[in-house]
Amino acid sequence: MSANRYTPTITKQEFDQGASSLRTALKQKFDASKADSARPKPNPATQGAFDHVPELDSKTVARWSSVVKDHIGCKLDPALIRKGGYDSFDDFWKEMAPKLRGCCPDGLVPSPETLAEALR
Repeated sequence: MSANRYTPTITKQEFDQGASSLRTALKQKFDASKADSARPKPNPATQGAFDHVPELDSKTVARWSSVVKDHIGCKLDPALIRKGGYDSFDDFWKEMAPKLRGCCPDGLVPSPETLAEALR
């Protein structure tokens, strides 16, 4: 796997400007996953048996990689996802947003053409 695969193409400042849009898009995915008609209905007979299961599991978060890519220009690095999942969407966002922002470069990302010109 290439490191560039998980390197955002936006700066920290651009992340800050678009963070609410990314959060909204991810929240829509979360809400859609909760409304999935294929999910089994709660069963009182098994109440308590799955109390340890998080509301948002890590595999679901991993499937959101394309949404992240649409907003920051790279796929979601699986290493950023908490093993075992998250207790809520807010728990996820509170932890993930700073991680994603931290992956963004501080300044502008020069294009290959700009780098080639600078080396001449």
